Amino acid sequence: MQKPQFFFFVVSSLFAFVLFLHKGFTEDSARWHLPEGASARLSKGKPTGVQFSPDGTQIAVASSIGIWLYDAQTYQEIDLLTDHTRGVWSCAYSPDGTILAGGGEDGALLLWDVATGQLHATLKAHERRIVTLAFSPDGSMLASGADYEDIVQLWDVATVQHRATFIGHTEGLRAVKFSPDGRTLASGSRDGKVRLWDVATGEHDVIHIRTPVWALAFSSGGTTLTSGDSANRIRLWDMETHQLRDSFTGHTHIVSALAFSPEGTLLASGSGNGTIRLWDTGTGQQQNKLAAHRWHIHSLAFSPDSRTLASVGDDNTVRLWNFDTLQTPNTVDIQPKAVLHAHPGVVTALDFSPDGSMLVNGSEDGILRLWNAETAQEQESVFTEHNGWIRAAAFLPDGIAYINRVSSEGTVHLWHATGGAKILLTLPDFFGTATFSPDGRTLASTNGNNTILLWNLATGEHQVTLEGHIHWIFELAFSPDGKTLASGGGDKAVLLWDVDSGQHRATLGKQESAGGRRDDVFGLAFSPDSKTLASSGTYGPIQLWDADTTERLSTLRGHTGEVGALAFSSDGGTFASGSLDGTILLWDASTFRTHETQESPTAVLKGHTKDITQLMFSPDSRTLASGSWDGTILLWEIAVPPSQVPWDVNGDGVVNILDLTFIASRFGENSPDLNGDGVINILDLTLVAQHIGE
Repeated sequence: MQKPQFFFFVVSSLFAFVLFLHKGFTEDSARWHLPEGASARLSKGKPTGVQFSPDGTQIAVASSIGIWLYDAQTYQEIDLLTDHTRGVWSCAYSPDGTILAGGGEDGALLLWDVATGQLHATLKAHERRIVTLAFSPDGSMLASGADYEDIVQLWDVATVQHRATFIGHTEGLRAVKFSPDGRTLASGSRDGKVRLWDVATGEHDVIHIRTPVWALAFSSGGTTLTSGDSANRIRLWDMETHQLRDSFTGHTHIVSALAFSPEGTLLASGSGNGTIRLWDTGTGQQQNKLAAHRWHIHSLAFSPDSRTLASVGDDNTVRLWNFDTLQTPNTVDIQPKAVLHAHPGVVTALDFSPDGSMLVNGSEDGILRLWNAETAQEQESVFTEHNGWIRAAAFLPDGIAYINRVSSEGTVHLWHATGGAKILLTLPDFFGTATFSPDGRTLASTNGNNTILLWNLATGEHQVTLEGHIHWIFELAFSPDGKTLASGGGDKAVLLWDVDSGQHRATLGKQESAGGRRDDVFGLAFSPDSKTLASSGTYGPIQLWDADTTERLSTLRGHTGEVGALAFSSDGGTFASGSLDGTILLWDASTFRTHETQESPTAVLKGHTKDITQLMFSPDSRTLASGSWDGTILLWEIAVPPSQVPWDVNGDGVVNILDLTFIASRFGENSPDLNGDGVINILDLTLVAQHIGE
């Protein structure tokens, strides 16, 4: 790809003069508790739960990679509690603040020692994700409930042993709360019932609400239980009679979260549309309304001094609200005093700059983010003014191009550090799959009619339509030399297209119009010399193809789930595959064309807690960036044997004048193309010169 270095020098220089403000993600925290083999973590994972420590000094945020601890005064990260294998959906402090419990997305119950940060117990408590946790007031018991499960589990904290199972609900649990005296455990469920359990005997009474119950909260004195439900109502129940005492109305969406202030004078309620309402518990009147989040609110928590309310929304942020400023009744749209934990969402696009100094990623929130690959710091956020997912992003000669999908349309933008973003073209009937050619001149996109459209990015004109698939197309990949486009999808075959003529060149595998998703193609990647194509499917092994002869070379087996992310290193020596099982496998790509049975992978990288969505090697092949559904990007250091150091092109173990001569003698050829622009030229010679003596 022709990517003039002067543009990236200008961009890098511009960023060097930027005064970085605190974004809630320090360089040190980007390197805390990393999985083996990783050098940095970009982003902190999707937040779903929040709690203040009993002494008010810490704030715990449950996230898709573990539990983050923050200083409640400075808002700086204190620690990350993680086991590198699972996300945490819910969290709760023990009353004395010594234990922090986490409810795993896989149903595991995790107990951490707050003082040491050590995980001292992991229990297989449920089959589904644990969405609610509650310690008894004396800290001796812990209750847990899982979404789409019908039981409440009770655990002895001292012995870490199962104590009891309460059976009675008929749909998933959403909330469990102990009464202040510890004698009663309340549980709310999607079955539209609140059950009040006698902790000692297991007997219970039932409150019939007849609409799914999402949240519960006891008043400080324990005389009132409050419920929030799918009928958009807050109901207050008398704990002596179990009768409805009052109800608060005003929300226009489900009431998904509730929290009483410690002294009991205020009730905070969160809704499915992202609003928070504050109620005077004495009068039942709404005191304030906060336009807090864009979407569903997962969790609310008051600080022990009642001066701060923390909220977690489905817009992937944790926000802190200052009650010293909430004195005027019915105030609307009050700004939070801090955004504690901002998360980009699913990583949907990833690319390194040609010099490897920067990394760009797109995500589900419609924001383009630029990272310094060395410091692991976010350098720029480009707000695209669209909520649609960014489906592709790439460094091009004139800037960074990205594609948003909003409704049925896609919009291609070009962003430049000094000139902002401009629209290059609009894609009608955009199905959601697109990729840029290596030279940055052509865009390939798909629509709902199983066709591929090629676009001229300079003019915005539609060039050609490629027809041949008989099912939806899930993946596209240009060969590094730009001559071939590969496409794959629901018809289980890979089609090869001549980019210049638009002609169908070959079909790899057998097309099928039906038969389920067993062999759907979700991943495609060409080797740097454009001669080998790797494809992956739903459950089958990774297939390796000769892109010229269309011969199947071999297969790679090792993943236990769908493989949707593939990448070759720039030097062609390593191949990476990422799976639904959260693992990344590294393979010796030098053996791919030997027609021998492929051995086991050379390395297994584990650290993401959810599906791998993106893989990208740095230009020097020494770093692999991986993006995931957990919302993080991990940077992995890849060991490059001396013979594979890209600058040592003649393989004598050292970069010297002989390598310069080797490159100069091959000007105009396409291998070894060190900077990935498709041809050996002065830029490759410059790269070798920079590494003389290594």
